[in-house]
Amino acid sequence: MHSRPPASAYAAAVGMTVAFGLSFVATKYALRGFEPLLLALLRFALAGGILWVVWRLRFGRVRVSRAELGRLALLGFVSLTVYFSFENLGIARTSASEAAILIATIPLFVVILNAFTLRERTTARQWAGIALSFAGIAALVLLGGAAGGGSGAGGESGGLAGPLVGNLLVLAASLSAGVYSILARRMMVSRPALFVTTFQNLFGALFMLPLAVAEALLVGVRQPTPAAAGGLLFLTMVCSITAFLLLNYAFRFIAASEVAVFINLTPIVAVAGAYALLGERFTPGQAVAAVVVVAGVWLTNSGGGAARNPSAG
Repeated sequence: MHSRPPASAYAAAVGMTVAFGLSFVATKYALRGFEPLLLALLRFALAGGILWVVWRLRFGRVRVSRAELGRLALLGFVSLTVYFSFENLGIARTSASEAAILIATIPLFVVILNAFTLRERTTARQWAGIALSFAGIAALVLLGGAAGGGSGAGGESGGLAGPLVGNLLVLAASLSAGVYSILARRMMVSRPALFVTTFQNLFGALFMLPLAVAEALLVGVRQPTPAAAGGLLFLTMVCSITAFLLLNYAFRFIAASEVAVFINLTPIVAVAGAYALLGERFTPGQAVAAVVVVAGVWLTNSGGGAARNPSAG
């Protein structure tokens, strides 16, 4: 690579990780008053509108080609609309702790996608880490379903199938984040972080709108509680704006494999936050499975490669 990254890039990566870790707790609070897809729409629309005003005040008008608009639209669709549709629907049905552990598998999907799409060499150590993590994932998903500890979008028990479906939806979010990481590589170096983050949110909201409308027609719209409104505000200001700016800034200076390592801190923050604020607990079996997942992720990232950590909350 080139020169040593500035300390601010590492500080940004740490701050982003803490914010994303707490986002799982904030999402649980927000889902007490908003349906999953409506929550995502409001979050993106608010964040995109605020960032657009900031951009116009600071830089004025900017020329964007049709080709670049198309790439930005694709980034917004994959990184926000697809990712958060799966994540919010998943968190509504499982615990914040389990969701955070499963989201920590994003670097595994990145390594796998890199191996097949970018022809990057994947070592035997990395494949061993991937196998170990997926063994832990299978145990965590099945144990979560057996425990029946998730809750539906309306705050009611989802039954035995609820947490199982929720965990699978969260895994789908991890896969979409891996796809985003491949798409985002060129954009992060060609445009400022504020520019990319603004358009991500605006396009994310645009593509989420019809999904949220369909959701409202099918299940209705609830009266948001103060806690839910506070969760939405945290997700908008701290996660969608601050954390994504920090993430995109870190991507400009730090190698993909190094940024990916910071995702390992996200479940630690999330589990601690869920324990303190939501009263969530792991069963012994779930705790062992979670450790296996994180150990496999660590083994995969420590073995080299170019795993990149995109959004995680």
